[in-house]
Amino acid sequence: MASNSRYIVGIDIGGTFTDVIALDVETGHALSAKTPTTPGRFVAGVTNSIKTLGVPLHEVGQIIHGSTTCTNALIERKHAKTGFIGTKGFSDEFDIQRMIRRWGKTSWSAIYDLHQKKPSPFVRRHLRRELDERVAYPGVVVKELDLDEVRCKAKELIEAGASSLAVCLLWSTVNSSHERRVKALIDSEFKNVYVSISCEVAPVVREYERMVTTAVNASLMPVMTDYLATVKEELNSMGFRGSLLLMQSHGGVADPEVLKERPILTLRGGPVAGVVATNNLGKTLGTKRLISCDIGGTSCDTAIILDHAIPLTDETEVDYYPVKIPTADIRCIGAGGGSIAYVDVGGALRVGPESAGASPGPACYGSGTQPTLTDANLVLGRLSADEFCGGQIKLDTDAARSSLEALSRRLGCNVTTAAEGIVRVAVANMAESIRLQTIDRGHDPREFSLVGFGGGGPLHASLLAEASSIPEVIIPLQPGVFSTVGMVVAELGYRSQTGCLQPLASVDPIKLESCFREMEAAGAAMLRTSSTKRGDVRFSRSAAMRYTLQEWEIQVGIDVGRIDHHGLEKIKAAFHAAHRARYAFAREDKPVEFVTLYVDSSLPTPPLRHEPPVQGDGDPAGSQKGTRAVYIDERMGFVDVSIYDRVRLEADDVINGPCIIEELTSTTFVQKGWQVTVDPMGNLIVRSLESER
Repeated sequence: MASNSRYIVGIDIGGTFTDVIALDVETGHALSAKTPTTPGRFVAGVTNSIKTLGVPLHEVGQIIHGSTTCTNALIERKHAKTGFIGTKGFSDEFDIQRMIRRWGKTSWSAIYDLHQKKPSPFVRRHLRRELDERVAYPGVVVKELDLDEVRCKAKELIEAGASSLAVCLLWSTVNSSHERRVKALIDSEFKNVYVSISCEVAPVVREYERMVTTAVNASLMPVMTDYLATVKEELNSMGFRGSLLLMQSHGGVADPEVLKERPILTLRGGPVAGVVATNNLGKTLGTKRLISCDIGGTSCDTAIILDHAIPLTDETEVDYYPVKIPTADIRCIGAGGGSIAYVDVGGALRVGPESAGASPGPACYGSGTQPTLTDANLVLGRLSADEFCGGQIKLDTDAARSSLEALSRRLGCNVTTAAEGIVRVAVANMAESIRLQTIDRGHDPREFSLVGFGGGGPLHASLLAEASSIPEVIIPLQPGVFSTVGMVVAELGYRSQTGCLQPLASVDPIKLESCFREMEAAGAAMLRTSSTKRGDVRFSRSAAMRYTLQEWEIQVGIDVGRIDHHGLEKIKAAFHAAHRARYAFAREDKPVEFVTLYVDSSLPTPPLRHEPPVQGDGDPAGSQKGTRAVYIDERMGFVDVSIYDRVRLEADDVINGPCIIEELTSTTFVQKGWQVTVDPMGNLIVRSLESER
């Protein structure tokens, strides 16, 4: 950072709001703000949020940004026209794809759909070309590459309108020489053409996934380049002279110059920030089992955190296309404040996944007309029409009730009952998402704490915890912009990967150690190029492993020091243990093999400091700012409950539900049977009184 830098700024662009936080690195004081997202003009969302903060940009040393640019470009088909160059006889894998029934509205409905259609191939046949070259496993060149053929095929694709080219040749994971020569030729002879090669983007086994990942990356390179140029130009015109960093899908941040070549690494860079913030909070509190729950305007994103480690997977999916990149294991469902409620053809009440978004937004915002989860909470009194978002946005209660009237008539009930039903259905959807990540994976939700954040997280957290049998909820400081805290505390990090399809019994430990060290050196070089800091780079090794002939693999941490024959035995034992933990059995009589090797390289960031609240005497009366009629449940109906100002709460204050706690970025609803305690850091610890008996 620049010598005069005082602030680190994090910006999270959501479907409804853009959240921003500025951390004073000297005092630990944080300023935050929420501004409406500008659909189609996300750069404006970045600049508007900074203007709202009022922080002088010449005092900002770093801006960390979670960009949805690449994800939106893929979903909206606004990426570059991409040509593909592959090995002769293999380009039709774009059409064959993977025979997995997963294209129904739900995973289970797809199993029974006899008429389902696969997604269209990412690269159409007329934009594919094949080279008469061949590399066989384990890297032996069977037929040499003809550079004249490469020149001819590339020229054909460019003349057909391709501005980006993806190159994926057979077995480049073990011998990348042909791919690298293809890239070198295109770079030297065809200017202004973007080239992506699979050995750099996704050096992993499984040709179809590798081909799609490389093609997707190539298609996004012009999109990311243009977006970054626009963002930098806008920020520079406003006086910013610091460094801009982007969130990656696995939870680290990286320099834009790195991500111009690999924009695909930012695909899930938005939701992961909240998981990073939750993990950081868990380390501070010493809590090892957390469920991160980010409820925003369009979605509910949940992740399970065990032993202070962000869960990672090696593949994600965007618009049904498999993308082989390291990604935080986050489950996203369409259940947020803007989720639209409706009655389906069978007469059942549904909520989401379609959202009113930022425009037109919920009916209570003044522009929308369809009933949403936010409208339901306003009708139930759980949101204030005058104090929403610190009073910056005035909500229209009459408009909310009006939007619910048609729905209530179809359901044959009054507006209040319809509103309660919307909240119940939304919470049930969220609880199902958590069940799939806990019980279905062998975890007991009663052993976890739920961290609720986002604009809607604190509003629904105690309801969701009760529905999921979770005994404790943690509402962090400034929960509405908590994801931006994740951007500020995220480490500068990079995850290297390489294919290694080899039985463990035949692995040469010296070569395996050498491979890991090469990845560590590459990761360290990339980090030190992107940072002025010269601290020690931390490395973490892991591998995707499986039993021989097993279809899918699981990731295993490798912490055995220098790898030798004894170390290989420890790795095998770790795989058996991981398999037993995941599937409840292990086949120790079966041979084990490596599939992919990983190295995480990271530079630590300074710890985040907070201003602790004033020590209190346990009586929150001084922070009460009135009462309001709030709907509790069918038996109690509307009850006058106390409304508290969170800013005025003191450490050790205790409040019994039902109650409402309001603050600038969010509203916390605590139902009957739950109790709130303010911890020494200012977090709200909400516990079920029933579970403590």
